Amino acid sequence: MSTDDFLLQDSMENGGIQLTNIDSFNAIKCSWVKRYLDNTNTSKWKLFYQKILKKYGDSLLFECYISNTILHEIANENIFLADVLSAWSDVTHNLETKTNSKTVLWINKDITSNNKTFFYKDWFERSIKYVDQLYDYRIKDFHSFDDICYMYGIPSNNFLKYYPLIKSIPIHIKSEINTNNTPCTQTTFVENILGRKRKK
Repeated sequence: MSTDDFLLQDSMENGGIQLTNIDSFNAIKCSWVKRYLDNTNTSKWKLFYQKILKKYGDSLLFECYISNTILHEIANENIFLADVLSAWSDVTHNLETKTNSKTVLWINKDITSNNKTFFYKDWFERSIKYVDQLYDYRIKDFHSFDDICYMYGIPSNNFLKYYPLIKSIPIHIKSEINTNNTPCTQTTFVENILGRKRKK
């Protein structure tokens, strides 16, 4: 097992995600994610996988609890990539559930309408990524569509996108937001792994 694999088994304070020894096989897959997300990595293999992932938001996928539908679509192009994404999604989702981390809106298997996940590329490009960004903690409810338009520059004709999205956010996610009381500022595991160095 490589140094990266052991690093992923390290504590979150040291830049890992606390994988146990039992998860060593998943650690190997997760270490691939770390190499892929490294902005200094310009390898040809990265460009190959990047071409596939850009269709689904690229690095956003590593923050999502990915739906099986999306995984099947990716598997049709590359089984290895789908396998890595599945392992990464399962491991990080389980840990983030325990640590009350951010919940991503897009391509989230818990947020669906007619068995389809959401991904509004234009909203994502306006930096809308997490559920709590749509939530008004002052009134303990989601912002009105007019508020969202004002805050993020969303076109007013997008109201048919907003209400189905809000309606599809399940009760347990809403309850977690209400329990937090304040906007979640904890970094995601992707941010944690890339932004922190192993202590000497």
